[in-house]
Amino acid sequence: MVRKRTSRIVTFAGIAVIAAIVAFMVSLQVQAAKNNEFRKSIDNIAIDTISLTQQYQAEEGKWRVKQYDNATMISIIDTYKPKYQSLIDRAQALDTPDRYVNARDLLIRSVQSEMESNDHFRIYLVNGDPNEYKTSSDLLTQSLGYSADYDAAIKEAG
Repeated sequence: MVRKRTSRIVTFAGIAVIAAIVAFMVSLQVQAAKNNEFRKSIDNIAIDTISLTQQYQAEEGKWRVKQYDNATMISIIDTYKPKYQSLIDRAQALDTPDRYVNARDLLIRSVQSEMESNDHFRIYLVNGDPNEYKTSSDLLTQSLGYSADYDAAIKEAG
């Protein structure tokens, strides 16, 4: 009877160990799937950000060669602001694994800085204040820095 009890204990312990290993492996697979889903989502936001920046820069280029006047460029800036905000909102809404929080925050800062750059450029167009133009330029440079930092952080996170 003692032998039978010992045999059952060993059997149950073995089953428990196997169940724990299976649960751990499932947990790893779930985490990997979550990381993969996050990467796809944030990569799409980054691609959309690049596309939006290129579209906006093409519009600003038309202003630079005098195809657009200041009023037209102001109107264009106004139409782009909600598009930048949408990218920020999408990034903030992501279910972000801990290892990617820094990368997500850097992407958000990059988009925010670019949007703020456009806001200051808009003010420059309205009143011609060269300080606003400089602030706009500085914020765009800052946005590019955040973008480079985002690239490094996303690679580091895996």
